[in-house]
Amino acid sequence: MTTTTQAGSAVQTYRIYIKAPPQAIWDALTQPGWTAQYGYRSQVRCDLRPGGAYRLFASQPMREQGAPEVIIEGEVLKADPPRLLAQTWHALFGPETAAEAVTRLTWQIDAGSRGVTTLSLTHQLNEAPMTAELVAGAVSVAGGGWNWILSDLKSLLETGRPLTR
Repeated sequence: MTTTTQAGSAVQTYRIYIKAPPQAIWDALTQPGWTAQYGYRSQVRCDLRPGGAYRLFASQPMREQGAPEVIIEGEVLKADPPRLLAQTWHALFGPETAAEAVTRLTWQIDAGSRGVTTLSLTHQLNEAPMTAELVAGAVSVAGGGWNWILSDLKSLLETGRPLTR
């Protein structure tokens, strides 16, 4: 991960290499049947056109611990399947993150050689310091953030199995 912080702005950048075609990665990021299989096992619903709604729903274990039904909401800014997804991203995990500014995610998927695809994630976290800590994995009781999600996604796509069940 690369983190850049300048007077009121914070950007986290992640890059991983996955032995999978770009379309498989796109589907894993945008289809509810896939998103429920890795990371925090949350289902996504998104309208993949500019202005379309993006919603990530709490898993059953999250709801049992008091999480709201929708844990992330946003808007699709640009979708160019299977290469680019830009969206807003607002964490609703609790009152503190809900009170923070809306952030921006950009997913870039680049086909490489020998069946290896590069997945890059840039998360602009301006004016959202608590969300920045959570997604960086700096809050131990909240999981591993983007590193955990991306590692689990890679494992699922390459082996057919997530890191944990």
